[in-house]
Amino acid sequence: MIGAIEGLIVTLALFCFLLAKGIDQQHIYIYVGIAVLFIATLLALGAYYTRKGELESSSGESKILKIYQALDIDEKLKEAMVADTVQENQTWEKEWQESNNATSSLMPLHYARSMFSGFILGGIVILINNYFLQLPDYAAFLIPFLLLAFLGYNKYKLSNQKPVNGLLLISLSGMAAAVAAYYAGGLF
Repeated sequence: MIGAIEGLIVTLALFCFLLAKGIDQQHIYIYVGIAVLFIATLLALGAYYTRKGELESSSGESKILKIYQALDIDEKLKEAMVADTVQENQTWEKEWQESNNATSSLMPLHYARSMFSGFILGGIVILINNYFLQLPDYAAFLIPFLLLAFLGYNKYKLSNQKPVNGLLLISLSGMAAAVAAYYAGGLF
């Protein structure tokens, strides 16, 4: 599910934009395929460095404690500063782990791979869908809409939010992006 929602929405919007521009269908598949690979790579890099930063911030406690120990101040004040820092870090880690973040257990490389493959999968689904159901036929929006509704529902359910909100928000915003891209492509 990681990256699939983005892959579906971005690929569908890009496909609609290029179609509205009047670009030949064969060329659209090539352009969209290249764009999907490029965007998936960027998302994977972002996911890797984000997760790496999250993990490094939890190990940053020892650096701060060393700085506090080296300060030339009263020992009781040092101990209070260290205790406060340790408590804040433990509270932050507990909140982060309890936030039911479905990706929190993934290491940076695994998170990046998941983001990359999810985005690619979403893009491939749109390309296959548009091969069999030609846009601008509105039936071509049915499968992406249902997939986005399913993924949005499950994403919100996994994160202990209202699943119906996720279903509506993700599916409708995906369709809105595609329709807006189609009309924008016609204007330019």
